[in-house]
Amino acid sequence: MNKTVYKFAKNAVRLILLGLFFFLVGFYFDKEFMVEAIGQMLEHPFILFSVLGIYFLSFLLKGMAWKIYLNEHVRLSSCLIGLFYSLLFNHLFPLKVGDGLRVMVMNQREKQISVARSFHSVFVLRVMDILFLMILAGIGLLFIPLPLKLPGLYSIGLVGCAVLIGLLLFRYVASDFLSGQLKLLKTALSGGRGLIVITLVFLSWILEGAILYGVSMIMLEPLSMGEAVWVNSVTIIGQLFQFAPGGIGTYESVMSYTLLSAGIPLGIGLSMAIVSHGLKFIFSFIAGGIVIAVSPVSIKNVKRWSRMKG
Repeated sequence: MNKTVYKFAKNAVRLILLGLFFFLVGFYFDKEFMVEAIGQMLEHPFILFSVLGIYFLSFLLKGMAWKIYLNEHVRLSSCLIGLFYSLLFNHLFPLKVGDGLRVMVMNQREKQISVARSFHSVFVLRVMDILFLMILAGIGLLFIPLPLKLPGLYSIGLVGCAVLIGLLLFRYVASDFLSGQLKLLKTALSGGRGLIVITLVFLSWILEGAILYGVSMIMLEPLSMGEAVWVNSVTIIGQLFQFAPGGIGTYESVMSYTLLSAGIPLGIGLSMAIVSHGLKFIFSFIAGGIVIAVSPVSIKNVKRWSRMKG
């Protein structure tokens, strides 16, 4: 797949997901139900803060995995600051630009870590993220039967996304660049240290399902923790096609459809997706504001590093 075809295919899926989002909003969005859902969230502060705390714990595990993977006596705080800078800017800009910030923040705070070493670690952990999300999504399919009757546009969109993801993975797996990175990955993840990194990353994605699980509890919709983890995993995979700040539109389209597969009607699923996504936005702004105050970087550096988008 050449670069032109790759860009065309990826943008085509983005447009499909955008169209699905407008379709959802136009035909299934219930303003009154949405207002009621937000009110229910505010009436359950304990559950709200609990799931946000678990969400933070998922990033703590990611930070620990990054620290152990680098194995260069880096500070855990540097790992978390890099992660939250990345999270914030991925929620501020249309495309994913946070990885460049993550790479350079680590290099700036930990002088013994070169840019190349930082980039490699971020790249490898991103690959691990995608692999584990796909594993969780695949495991879920074994237990959650997909409904036979689905809106035609959604089925087309789902199949299109699956095909393109497969093509993208094939393209990257076949590249010499990835082959070299995978050799480094194999070396770095060998032995007990590698097992710890793998476990921490895997557990972090399980914990991230707490946001959706908490929303389902508050909105009194039947969704188990396993289903919440599965829906979240499929939704995050869909963020590979992010085209708006924080993946607005893409997130809601994929999650609504996936919740439908778990037995949640599209109208309710859309509200759950909007609320859960809103909580992630709020978290990213709070965490981002804290790390900017603790470890500020210049606007000039932010612009330069953001060009190193992942």
